[in-house]
Amino acid sequence: MPATLQKAVCHANLRNLWVAALLAFSPGLQPAFAAENEPAAAPKPAANAAVQVFTGARILTAAGKTFDPGTLVVQGGKITAVGPTADVEVPAGAKVYQLEGRTLIPGLVDSHSHLGVYSRPLVQANRDGGESSGSVQGIVRALDAINPFDPGIRMAHAGGVTTANIMPGSGNVIGGQTIYVKLRGRTPEEMWLGTPDNLGGLKMANGENPKNAYRGKGGEPLTRMKVAALQRQEFLKARNYQQKWKKYHAKLAELKDGEEAPEQPDRDLALEPLVEVLEGRRMVHFHSHRADDILTVLRLKREFGFSLLLQHGTEGYKIVEELAQAKVPVSMTILDSPGGKAEIVDFIEECGAEFHKAGVPVLINTDDPITSSRFLLRTAAIAVRGGLNEEVALEAITRRPAEVMRLDDRVGSLQAGLHADFVVLSGSPFSIYTRVLETWIEGERVFDLNDKSQRLYQTGGFSVADAERIPPEPGLLRAAPAGEAPVPPAGAARATKDSENFAIIARVVHTVSQGSLKDAVVIVRDGKIAAVGPRADVAVPKNLPVLTAAAVTPGLIDASSLVPLAGEYNIPADQDADEGSNPSQADVGVLDAFNPAEPLLRFLLEQGVTTIHACPGRKNVIAGHSGVFRTHGRTAEDMVIRYPQAMVFNLGESSKGAYSGRRPTSRLGTAALIRKSLLDATSALRKQEAQKKADTDQAEGNNPADPKQTSEEENDTTAEPETDLAKKHLMAVASGEVPALFMAHRADDCLTALRLMDEFKLDGVLGLATEGYLVREQIAKAKVPVLAHPPMQRVGSMETFNTFLGNPATLADSGIPLAITSGAESYVPKTRVVRHEAGIGMVYGLGFQRALRSITLDAAKILKIDEQVGSIDSGKTADLVLYDGDPFEHSTHVINVISGGQVVFDRAQRPRIPLAERMYYSLPNIPCCVGF
Repeated sequence: MPATLQKAVCHANLRNLWVAALLAFSPGLQPAFAAENEPAAAPKPAANAAVQVFTGARILTAAGKTFDPGTLVVQGGKITAVGPTADVEVPAGAKVYQLEGRTLIPGLVDSHSHLGVYSRPLVQANRDGGESSGSVQGIVRALDAINPFDPGIRMAHAGGVTTANIMPGSGNVIGGQTIYVKLRGRTPEEMWLGTPDNLGGLKMANGENPKNAYRGKGGEPLTRMKVAALQRQEFLKARNYQQKWKKYHAKLAELKDGEEAPEQPDRDLALEPLVEVLEGRRMVHFHSHRADDILTVLRLKREFGFSLLLQHGTEGYKIVEELAQAKVPVSMTILDSPGGKAEIVDFIEECGAEFHKAGVPVLINTDDPITSSRFLLRTAAIAVRGGLNEEVALEAITRRPAEVMRLDDRVGSLQAGLHADFVVLSGSPFSIYTRVLETWIEGERVFDLNDKSQRLYQTGGFSVADAERIPPEPGLLRAAPAGEAPVPPAGAARATKDSENFAIIARVVHTVSQGSLKDAVVIVRDGKIAAVGPRADVAVPKNLPVLTAAAVTPGLIDASSLVPLAGEYNIPADQDADEGSNPSQADVGVLDAFNPAEPLLRFLLEQGVTTIHACPGRKNVIAGHSGVFRTHGRTAEDMVIRYPQAMVFNLGESSKGAYSGRRPTSRLGTAALIRKSLLDATSALRKQEAQKKADTDQAEGNNPADPKQTSEEENDTTAEPETDLAKKHLMAVASGEVPALFMAHRADDCLTALRLMDEFKLDGVLGLATEGYLVREQIAKAKVPVLAHPPMQRVGSMETFNTFLGNPATLADSGIPLAITSGAESYVPKTRVVRHEAGIGMVYGLGFQRALRSITLDAAKILKIDEQVGSIDSGKTADLVLYDGDPFEHSTHVINVISGGQVVFDRAQRPRIPLAERMYYSLPNIPCCVGF
């Protein structure tokens, strides 16, 4: 029998058995809809399949055991043995894979994903994760929208993800039926892991997303009260519906010969999944962020007794005792920074550790595409930085979600009898230096870093037509531990915010300009760096206060950011990056919207960012003046370093269609608008210069006035000052007095920017340059520096679809001056952290020193502030960051920040909210946007 026909027969037979089982054990159901809701099972592997042996690696089983070195034996898609290499017998004839120096972990289980229903690219045609025709959508199924050929699935393989819970979005109070899938197969049915007693999940949501999805559309809900009321009402309907069917089946069972059968109830496809929830065959996956919203979820759970997995649980740490008592697991979505919506501004990276300490089961997800699936290991590393044990963190993305979703008899750990789903890593799971080398599903390799075409799903650029434009694989990096902070001199006081003069002693000082100095000292006096060097060469004066650290770097520079013009709440009150009245805003400047009190600014300071290049947004073709500021100070004037920094021009998708029905509506129109504006400025500048020359000549007698002029007014040829502010600012750009910063993602837009710079002889800088690696020779020839996009930006729109993690390295290798930035985000996270973005650039070809330069000295040079900041040199401003480990490692904390010679952040003095009081620290309810 052909394999395809055998598979079909197998599916059909299993399907019939499941339907029979449902009828036998679920009296509330009947054949017509039981069969429709059943998944098709994957075929059983052949018993005589070849044996595969993976040996020599450190094996983390996620089942409480570690084997180092260990051996894993696979046959027919299942694990037949796993244990210490010395104890596991290698069957004769087996294919052996030698994995010495590698780490082997279970395939990752993503408990919250939108793969396939929000396919790449994230254009409207691919947005099928939410039905927005009404707030109650129990009838819809993720099954019917999954695209098995979504490139995001291949990207997930490249990140080690093998199993996922694919869900509708959170814009509805009941969003629809989720589906548990294995990321293999060519149809949703082949991917489905459902069984008769575990059909998947039901997505529900409360809080800002469902409450605002229908605001202004005449729909409901508009309040949290109504959200809960609608959910409660649907469960009551479902309970009544369930009873109708039970009574119907009871009457059928009691029917005697000759008696007329009772009338069958009408089916309701919207209520049937809720009945499955009430029967325990479907789990509720409840999107909930705020502590009060989570308590509402627990209230509903008590009322209706459903099985629950809390999704997000951002403020769950505030009510951790209630969660523990209810025995509710939490699937956390973890981001590098707060903001983007009001509900997540109170997130703390210690949340996972608090949950685990209290006995709340911890799961970690990507919420793909909020975080790309290829970064799930990295996401879990944030929880490790927050204090979560590494073993527990690994379980949070493997065994624990498998247990909660009742899939642990097949996936989630490395044990005999389970599916052979595993990942081969280059090192420890949560290190920045670790790469996913291979991913296996049921004994078949679905990702191989050595395969160039597959590698692109990890690095990016997988859709580039000319693969030759993708640079070669840079190879693996190895971590160089910084060591622990040295012991301070006996009797030395600790430097504080009041210390004007102090010393810093560190295992390694990364000066940037002079390389890295081991066992070194930095002396700070009167706001400046007084001395730097090895401890053997630089004496620490007696009685000088001291700080110690594992590592020290210059203050970090975010060379292009929307902070603080785009605030963490993401509401009109804190959004001032885009003036939305017309596409030409040359007269505006960020100084007039710079908010020193914006919480995101303080957050970035505590991440080591001491200097920020604040830019207007991406909406307008001519966006206005940017400026360079300190991240610490009382007023914008106190904090300004260089203003104006540049005039910002936006090319591409965001600006060409910002004003419906108004110019520009195309890239042609965008370039024309800029060209005309610059031409007008150049013409005005030429006339101004001509007038100045005429005035000078007349004053010197070289050009006497026309004797026919009789009045004093006619003889006055003095040029009036320019009063058109927009024209005045553009004239400064045309003269080279103010640089021109062109923001462009796509390669063609980058070339347009270079063309405009050349045509008008501008002092030009290129921003973002997502596809810069495709036109690197042209950028290098133009000698234009690049403020590059954050490497971990979403592979979302058509403009970022070709995001490539090696872009910074490619540009730097081409001799292009480079700074890595936080870029611009419209949703969560509202800002990125350049230290983490540069870390990714480091691993994908940039290397440690160049990565550090990209957010310190090289950024300072491009911004023309390198005489003040950017390196640790005597005489420069004392902007410094102290760490408890390698600055780029995921688990490393910033322990101190010095700005202008003042200790402005001390992690040891960071206020901690007592557990008993955390509930009272909720932030105001401010409406926000609808998302995932």
